[in-house]
Amino acid sequence: MKKVTMQDIADALQISKNSVSQALGNKNGVGEQTKRLVLQKADEMGYQYKKDVVYTPTDNQFALVATEFALSQKSFFGEICLSLEQEMMARGFYLTTLAVGPEAIAANRLPRELEEKNWRGIFILSHISDVFVKQILELGVPSVMIDHHDPHLRTDTILSQNKDGAFVAVEHLIELGHTRIGFVGDVDFSPSYEERFEGYCKAMRHYKLPVNPHYTITSIQEEQAALFQALEGLEEWPSAWFCVNSGLGFILNSYFQSKGFAIPEQVSIVCFDNTEFAILAQPPLTTMCTDLRFMGRKAAETMEWRLRNPSAPIVNVAIGTELVLRESTGRLQDY
Repeated sequence: MKKVTMQDIADALQISKNSVSQALGNKNGVGEQTKRLVLQKADEMGYQYKKDVVYTPTDNQFALVATEFALSQKSFFGEICLSLEQEMMARGFYLTTLAVGPEAIAANRLPRELEEKNWRGIFILSHISDVFVKQILELGVPSVMIDHHDPHLRTDTILSQNKDGAFVAVEHLIELGHTRIGFVGDVDFSPSYEERFEGYCKAMRHYKLPVNPHYTITSIQEEQAALFQALEGLEEWPSAWFCVNSGLGFILNSYFQSKGFAIPEQVSIVCFDNTEFAILAQPPLTTMCTDLRFMGRKAAETMEWRLRNPSAPIVNVAIGTELVLRESTGRLQDY
């Protein structure tokens, strides 16, 4: 196994090797937040150092609250978290991640640290539950939600342009000649998925195409058995599909491969979220891509702006999406 070096830690945090050295030596050349991040990363990577660094508490403590499920999605939320951590560190802030498990969500029980510490700001990542998030907001701490929103949750938010992105994805299929286009996604799982369904419907209406309820799957667990069962129950299949995320796109692609369908010659698939599922699928999936690192940066910028402007109106920042063309979509052919 390759020995971990200071340069490896510096590369992982995107800081200089000298900063890593100063942090590990508990020198004054770097801030306490940087020291904490370096020590944490050194422990994660298995770097050996003297465990005598003294932590100095600061008033620049920020919390990131997320479900265990969201934190497990390394290729999507992991990119946002890494970017946010780096952006906060660059501003001299220290970010602590607080994971929330299913039992705590069911009991509407906030993490103990969230209520006991004097946080300067709180980030809320993705969907937890509206009741749970409302309790966080009632703490009265400046808060920024990332990849989630609701009319009843009055706080600054950073989102993807879900509806417009879905419209462009479906429009791409229509421009390839497809008129029978299916939908896959649990619209009740998150507002993002609901908005993507709205974008799908808007594109179909815009081009005067029917939304066929026989192949619009709007309630589905994101697992292979559930989707395979739902597909087996369909009386007819469309020539193209739009999936609300790349995980479902990957499963859908696997299903048609198992049935001997040629993709994209017989079935085209486009999805949302440019994760490893879209890249590793065979063929790779055409997808709508959001710049996740930019989302993290905008979340940090919005928090910093809110601290300077506590009485300003609430802002909703929607990050534009880009269509990434790959081999899973093609022109409609006759069979």
